[in-house]
Amino acid sequence: MPTIQFPKWSDMINRSFVPLVHNEDRYVICWGGRGSSKSDFTAKKLVFRCLTEKYFKYILYRKVKDTIKESQWQQIKDTVEDWGLSSLFTFNIQPLEIKCINGNRFICRGGDEPKKLKSIKDPTGVWYEEEIPDEDHFITITAGIRTAKAKYLQEVFTINPEVEGNFEDHWFYKRFFKDKPDGSFRSKIMVILPDGKEHIFRYTSHQSTFNDNRWITDAFKAQMLQLKDQNPYYYTIYCLGKWGNRSTGGNFWKHFNRAHHVGKCEYNPSTAIHLSFDFNVNPYMTCLIYQVDGLKVYQIGEITSKSPNNTTNGVCKEFCAKFPGHEAGVFVYGDPSGFNEDTRTQKGHNDYVIIMQELAKYKPTMRVERKHPAIVMSGNWVNAIYFNNAGGVTILHDESCTATINDLQFVKEAEDGTMQKLKVKDKDTGVTYEKYGHPSDAHRYFMTVCFAQQYTNWMRGDVVRKPILGKSVSKSAY
Repeated sequence: MPTIQFPKWSDMINRSFVPLVHNEDRYVICWGGRGSSKSDFTAKKLVFRCLTEKYFKYILYRKVKDTIKESQWQQIKDTVEDWGLSSLFTFNIQPLEIKCINGNRFICRGGDEPKKLKSIKDPTGVWYEEEIPDEDHFITITAGIRTAKAKYLQEVFTINPEVEGNFEDHWFYKRFFKDKPDGSFRSKIMVILPDGKEHIFRYTSHQSTFNDNRWITDAFKAQMLQLKDQNPYYYTIYCLGKWGNRSTGGNFWKHFNRAHHVGKCEYNPSTAIHLSFDFNVNPYMTCLIYQVDGLKVYQIGEITSKSPNNTTNGVCKEFCAKFPGHEAGVFVYGDPSGFNEDTRTQKGHNDYVIIMQELAKYKPTMRVERKHPAIVMSGNWVNAIYFNNAGGVTILHDESCTATINDLQFVKEAEDGTMQKLKVKDKDTGVTYEKYGHPSDAHRYFMTVCFAQQYTNWMRGDVVRKPILGKSVSKSAY
């Protein structure tokens, strides 16, 4: 092996990443916006380790193996060529791997070949690129990184922080980021062994954006910055490098657009509050909180009470705690099944009796239909509002209403045009429940009753010019 003279790391990589060069934590999570050079840094550190360490066998992982060649494999090849070290490496296509003349190497594995994830003997680490791996794949791989031959074992993630569903519910976020500070930090995971001893896995979170890349072009910067006006959501993800929820296809709410329908909605104490309930208790009981100004709907809040407070009483008590001094009136909407008494222990009681009792100080007005609105028709109407303000109605959800926003983004459409409420099983409790659909139902109940005349006219194809809210509602009831 020839002697190689390396320049200073601060000349080879962006300065933000220099502290990671000699970091030996078990997990290094490089995350954030696009164009931050996190993949460039990782490739350079791994090539350096491959050249300088006695034993080094690294896995290059992506969810789809065929995409590795154009990502990590090519990034490492580019680094080797830029450093003028091509004579020291062999880049193979079949099988896809990289060999160094000192015997060290990189091996490629994809999540679409799960059986092969277990077939590597004595790996020293893994580079997970772009997409966060499925939890079962991560467990399989990380459990296999256990050789004593290496100087240290390390798993590196270079990811854009966007996942399907609520990122706060994602296994990766809960494992590494829950209850942690924003941005970059260092932390640890403590495990108690069978003999009572403690073992600690240390990890580093490194957040970066294109502002950390001194070689990024002005054209790229401009492209990212213009997202602030064009699409504030993707500006948050790609430019600011913050966590977000990936949009998917086949959605029930086809025309809900986070960039256009989510913003700041301030509570107005002089305006009535509209509450809409859905009484499913898992994963939570739902109550959406709105205020209305003419034909403008503002969702100012939500209550998603989980066990042990996922009861009608619990939800009402949380509302009272949020709005203790509200005096401008309260209107109640929701699931017609709340009139049933079959789940109540006291005869004559149902969910709405409880609601009217718990909220008595607000002198609430009941606006609950006895029949459920047709799912397809009511969904199409609200979709039409999101698409082109059907009937002159507009909807804005406050950015704090994360459960509602996630539901509007991720609940799917079934083949018959209704909501596809897929069931999942809680790993801890064993309870099976519908993950999405409850805020969406509460939203439909409210919209079809509060704007009953607009809904009726839309179904008839008429044009509505004058706002008519609910049933026999005075002009002061907004």
